[in-house]
Amino acid sequence: MDTIVVGILILFGLLILLLAIPLDLTFNINRVNQLQGQLMFLWLFGLVRFKVSIPDNVLTNNRKYNLKRSKTKKPKQDKGNLPSLRSINLLQQPDFRRRLYKFIKDLLHAANAHELTFKARIGLGDPADTGQLWAFMGPLAALVANYHTARVSIEPEFMDSIFEIHSHGKFHLVPLKIITVVIAFVFSPQSIHAWRSLRTG
Repeated sequence: MDTIVVGILILFGLLILLLAIPLDLTFNINRVNQLQGQLMFLWLFGLVRFKVSIPDNVLTNNRKYNLKRSKTKKPKQDKGNLPSLRSINLLQQPDFRRRLYKFIKDLLHAANAHELTFKARIGLGDPADTGQLWAFMGPLAALVANYHTARVSIEPEFMDSIFEIHSHGKFHLVPLKIITVVIAFVFSPQSIHAWRSLRTG
């Protein structure tokens, strides 16, 4: 039994050690009609490197499925917008919204962003819904724009349903720090209360 405990502690220590090694991430992500992008990872001080391409297969299949549904169901019966509306309601909770702002700010500092550029146009197809979303996105854009190496521009589109992104940048991060920030956010009282509210509708 003692040997098993020692083995587990050694493996846990090695995992912590590996997560404490810095990771460099370079990304370039764009979405107009399709989501396209590349992620380049450098780890173990450049000894390990790999590239990940981002195709749009999942989004394309979902788009075809949604088009097929729109032809067979009346608009009033289509509940495809329900998750987005529930998310907007979630963002209207002041405590959770402030905690989310803090989480994003902490995440940017922990990720040590360089040459970060983010441009987006977002519209939900309904002016009222887009206005509610912008009440959250506007202050968020201002918050991120204050980060010394970030250039952020988020524009609302009130008439059409649209989601366009142009983004690129570099991160020099320690995975262990990122995990700590994420855990602190997920298990914060504000997040737990928000998740419960979302589940109960």
